[in-house]
Amino acid sequence: MKLQFTVLTCALLLSACADQAARARLGIQDPAVLQTGFGAAQDAAAGAPDREWLDTFGPLTNRGSALASLQQRLDGITGDGYFHAKAHCWIAAGRQEFDARDQWGFVEETIGAAAVLTTSLERGAAMSAARPPMRTLVTVRPDLWGIVEVVRRDPAFAACQAAQAPLACAEVELMHAGHDAWRRSFDAAEARVKTAQNLLRTSAETTLECAKTRTGASASVARPRVSDASAASSPARGKDATPLSNTPRAPGFPG
Repeated sequence: MKLQFTVLTCALLLSACADQAARARLGIQDPAVLQTGFGAAQDAAAGAPDREWLDTFGPLTNRGSALASLQQRLDGITGDGYFHAKAHCWIAAGRQEFDARDQWGFVEETIGAAAVLTTSLERGAAMSAARPPMRTLVTVRPDLWGIVEVVRRDPAFAACQAAQAPLACAEVELMHAGHDAWRRSFDAAEARVKTAQNLLRTSAETTLECAKTRTGASASVARPRVSDASAASSPARGKDATPLSNTPRAPGFPG
């Protein structure tokens, strides 16, 4: 019996060490998630639902139907840009946790986030790229969030549609990983972060390619045409020729 107790104690200690290492790798700073055991906080700061949250999401009794309805509405909206992709990824995240029977409130919050974006898209209203506040998650990998901001603010990103969907879904994946971490499923959080990293890398590389294409196009517009340059350097000679200084020069670039 003593041997079994010793083995169990060692297993628990190793598990605690693994959790601490995972929390460190995820860059979690939230004190509520850093606390473990019987002394862990159970208040609103730790993610307990308050009256405002209950008033907002309490009436949402059929989560599956809500997700299906949002998907149907989103499918009827033309476009595949940043906000359209983000709404789609929120619905996908909600569906995944709904199928996993998540009862923490994250499904409700994904429905709320997708509904705001879908309604705004339907109305053609302005939207914010800021992260929606959510009770059931914590921030993971602040360094990756820094890269998200760099990519999103790149001048080439707004016109680079191919880069927008990967970035939008990378943001959702990072927040979904934050939910995994919030419920202490650190292995799942780390796996989801890897997906977010791949999406973020795709978006960054695509934005860079768009920037190069944009720069190349600008350079080709500014470069003089060969025919115009030749005509300017070798004016016509003959009795009808007019001095170059009195002849309007052909433009050096189109337009």
